[in-house]
Amino acid sequence: MALLIAHSTTAAQAAENSLEGIIAAKRCRADFVHMDVRLSCDGKLVLMRDESVDRTTDGKGLVEDLGWMELRAMHAGKGPVPTLAEALSLAEELGLGVVVEMREEGLEALVAEVVPEEKSIIISPYHTSLREIKDISRLKTGIVITSLPIRPVELALWAEADAIFPERVNPRLFKEAHQKRIEVYPGVVNSLSQATWLLRLGADGLLTDDPCLIEEALLQPVQATGRSNCEYYPCHFEGQDCTHCFCPLYPCKDEELGRFVRTKRGKRFWSCIDCKLVHLPNVARYLSLHPESTTEELKALVD
Repeated sequence: MALLIAHSTTAAQAAENSLEGIIAAKRCRADFVHMDVRLSCDGKLVLMRDESVDRTTDGKGLVEDLGWMELRAMHAGKGPVPTLAEALSLAEELGLGVVVEMREEGLEALVAEVVPEEKSIIISPYHTSLREIKDISRLKTGIVITSLPIRPVELALWAEADAIFPERVNPRLFKEAHQKRIEVYPGVVNSLSQATWLLRLGADGLLTDDPCLIEEALLQPVQATGRSNCEYYPCHFEGQDCTHCFCPLYPCKDEELGRFVRTKRGKRFWSCIDCKLVHLPNVARYLSLHPESTTEELKALVD
C-alpha cells in the first residue's frame, strides 16, 4: 500500500513544523511525518521551512541570525520551536517514520549524525547535498523538484537518490522512475480526487497537509478503469483496453498520433485525443509486459 506522509507535520491540522503536528500525524494514521530543517546561528538544527521565522512563529528575523535560545523563546503553534532531535525522538516514540527536508546546504553531516537509518528519508531541493548524504551515510534520499524537468529521472540518478518528491507529474515520470527502481512521492496533495488520480498513475506514497482526509483514498483499492466503472467509457472506441488510461508515452509528439493545438487563451499543448494506440488490446498487453517500449515499437504492432 502507498505511504501516507504528513507534510510539514500535518500543516492542515496543527502548526507547521511543530511537535503538536507530529502528534496529529499519528492521530491521522500517517506512516511518515515530513519536517523542514534549518540551522540556527549557533549550530542547532531546528524545524523551520522559511528562511525567516515571521510566517510560522510569533517572532521575527532570519533563522541564520538567531541563536537557539532566541528561537526557543518563540512559539510555533502551542509550543516552542522544536529541535530536530526533539522531533525525531517524538516520531520514534509514536512509531512514525520521518522525511527530513534540508532547506539549506551544508547540513549533510549534522543531519546524518542524528537521523536514524531505519524508517527515514532525507530530501532536499539541493541535489548535491543528497549526493553528500550518500557519501557519508546509508540513509535513503529523495530529490525535491518543483517544476517538471525534461529528464527528472536522470536528476535522481545523478544525485544517487532513491526517490523523487515532485510537485508536478505526468504519467511518463512514474513509468521511467519505476523502471530505474526509483520511488515517486508527489505532493502536496490535499484533495481526494487528486490523490485517487495519482495513486492510479502509480504513486508510491502521497505528501499531504491533511492525512486525515487523504487516508480515505489510500484505503481504497486502486482499480483499473474500464467499462464497469468509468463514466467516460468508451472514450475512444467500443471494446477498447483501458489498462493505460493515462498514456505513459505522453507527450510522444508523434505527428501520426497527435498534434499541437492552442487553447482560447493561446496556450500550446500536445493533444492526442484521437489516438487509439495504447487502447488497442494487443498493444496494451505488449506495453504492460514491456513498459520500456517506444512509440515506434508499439506502432509496429498495428502495421
